[in-house]
Amino acid sequence: MGDPAGIGPEVILKSLSRTPRLRCRLFGSRSVFAREQKRLGTKVDLSCVEDVAGRLGVFKMGRAQRNCGAAALACLEAGVRELRDKRLSALVTAPVSKEALRQAGFRWPGQTEFLAERLGARRHAMLAWTPKFKVVFVTIHEPLARVSRHITAAAVAEKVELLCRFLKDSGVKRPRIGVMAFNPHAAEFSLGEEERIAAGIARVRKAGINTTGPIPADAAIANLMREGSRVRGFEGSGCPTGTPEPRNPGTPSFHGFVAMYHDQAMIPAKLLGRDQGVNLTLGLGRVRTSPLHGVAFDIAGQGRASAGSMTAAIRLAGRLGRIGSRQV
Repeated sequence: MGDPAGIGPEVILKSLSRTPRLRCRLFGSRSVFAREQKRLGTKVDLSCVEDVAGRLGVFKMGRAQRNCGAAALACLEAGVRELRDKRLSALVTAPVSKEALRQAGFRWPGQTEFLAERLGARRHAMLAWTPKFKVVFVTIHEPLARVSRHITAAAVAEKVELLCRFLKDSGVKRPRIGVMAFNPHAAEFSLGEEERIAAGIARVRKAGINTTGPIPADAAIANLMREGSRVRGFEGSGCPTGTPEPRNPGTPSFHGFVAMYHDQAMIPAKLLGRDQGVNLTLGLGRVRTSPLHGVAFDIAGQGRASAGSMTAAIRLAGRLGRIGSRQV
């Protein structure tokens, strides 16, 4: 369900109304979904709702509140438990308010880190998935001032390896991966970050992974946007189709990227995703997706939220869940 004071319940109901044949279990609050359904006029069968959110009490839309954080956490815990015990083929998580979660005693930086710990994933990565742009992040929920200390050769190599495995399992025989630099122009003002990135790249190259970098982030994104509709290495239906070698004019320069921090690549992911972006967690051994947006408190309760990203997250989870967790 995500945070009940955000747009989670709204985009879930809108998405499920678009995918009527989907078999799902909905962890949340039956009363919240019933109220939202009445307001939206959707006709989703709410018998799939498992009332795990507890007694919510009174809450106001569009703000962080402890009881809403506790409800979101209860839903997350229920979903992760069922995913861990293999009673779910995939888990889709709705947006949460980190402030509300903190008020409820949540100690993890975000849902991704919570899932990794609960599922015992030693290596994991957040992949921002769009039909034409796939990017993994070395750091996720870190303030920019603290990102540099987390950029190590081992961390860079780990994310490249996870991305490469996903791309290969998705049908790309020889993935080409671009690694973004941390500093402007891949060198200026560097305090050793680019050297550590280069060391990580050297490590994966020895393992046979076709990796280029450190690439100035602005140049990488500008090149990707220039390629635009020429990119044919991925189809919008869900998974990469694979790319024949050698490259041809319709082939992307890179099949995926590794970025150093959240906003470095999340901004282009959302722009290029055009409301179809999905957050996919790699390394869990289970399928977990979520929409590529937050709780949107500013429009919560107004019926204005686009359900495109949530619908894409549900559909991608369904496809990956049907073929098993090999890809993640």
